[in-house]
Amino acid sequence: MALGMTAKRVGGTALVAGILATSLVGSVSAQSPAAAPACDAVQFGTAIVRCENFYTDFWPIINSKLDALYEEAKATDGGKLVIWDWYPRSEEEIAAFNARFPDITVETQGFEFALSDAIVTAQATGERNSDVVSGTITSMAAMYDQGFWKKVDWTEYGVPAEFMAPWGYSEALPDSFNSPLMQYNATVLPDGTPATLDELNADGVADKVAIAQWNHQNFSGYGMANGTEAMLTLINDLIAKGMVISYDTDSLLSTGEAGAVFGGQLFSDNPDINVAPFSIAPAYAQFSGVNEYATNPAAAALWLLWYAYDPDWITTRLTDPAFGTSSQPYPGLPTATFDQTAGLAKKNQDAFFAIAQDPTTVFETAANRDQYLEVINAASAPFAQ
Repeated sequence: MALGMTAKRVGGTALVAGILATSLVGSVSAQSPAAAPACDAVQFGTAIVRCENFYTDFWPIINSKLDALYEEAKATDGGKLVIWDWYPRSEEEIAAFNARFPDITVETQGFEFALSDAIVTAQATGERNSDVVSGTITSMAAMYDQGFWKKVDWTEYGVPAEFMAPWGYSEALPDSFNSPLMQYNATVLPDGTPATLDELNADGVADKVAIAQWNHQNFSGYGMANGTEAMLTLINDLIAKGMVISYDTDSLLSTGEAGAVFGGQLFSDNPDINVAPFSIAPAYAQFSGVNEYATNPAAAALWLLWYAYDPDWITTRLTDPAFGTSSQPYPGLPTATFDQTAGLAKKNQDAFFAIAQDPTTVFETAANRDQYLEVINAASAPFAQ
């Protein structure tokens, strides 16, 4: 345990006597504590509030709810938890979860782009569905509008209201943070990448950039800030000047055929490959929730709260090289939590946090969701040529 503060998990309800969850069967509701702690709030960029006292004041409440959820989850559907996602949850993640909750059997599948279709089809046909739903505000929009996100108020489980307030959805638990980044090969671009997308759009630079077709949405922050027309002009200029659209951008970067890849976090330990932030970026809190059609909603809530905030698991994600490319934990957690980050996870974290704190960054929220979707859809047109 290396959180640099008194964040060690405590079992049971020893630290929160008298705070008990009500029955969660079929409703995934919980009784609010008589007096919620006050967040020791530090603003982290324009949208995120960091609660420095999360593990001393909030986590004991959440932890006691986990004990109650576990008992209910074991008694529901034979203790089975079904998680469908883009990719199956890893054996290492499941093993870490089962180290504390051994009587929950996790079944997982990955559907990539067909994930939403699989969940909708299971509901329509009456098949066993995923207990969990997930996504960013824009990627979850269709599923949310169709009623697949169960109306759960996560603050009733002890999650700080400051974690929920910026985004506009009480049923969407913020569990991680994401934004596009610029990976670069230091042998091709020894000075790193330009700091802005406008600087990237220069003769002799644009032709060193590669991007995957599905990453067209990486331009959406620029479009939100400057308008769709300016965004499309930028994209078309980059393509005209030699930006490569490829399905194998990692190979182009590693061989030096591309100097920079406009994509996501870094997955390579190659010392010549690094990662950098840029302006103007889109940024997304990533969320999970309980499927309205879940068979074991208590197990879903148990997994989601554990995955997002359990201090031992967060430490593992940030310090164990095996998890160096897992998703970035939600930046609302205390500063000391992230001070322990090491290796590849640290490289990605530094770039992500630079974007989170950049005043030009445009975060997805419920309020700008529909505009963001229009911009994302518009950005796809040049990539279809």
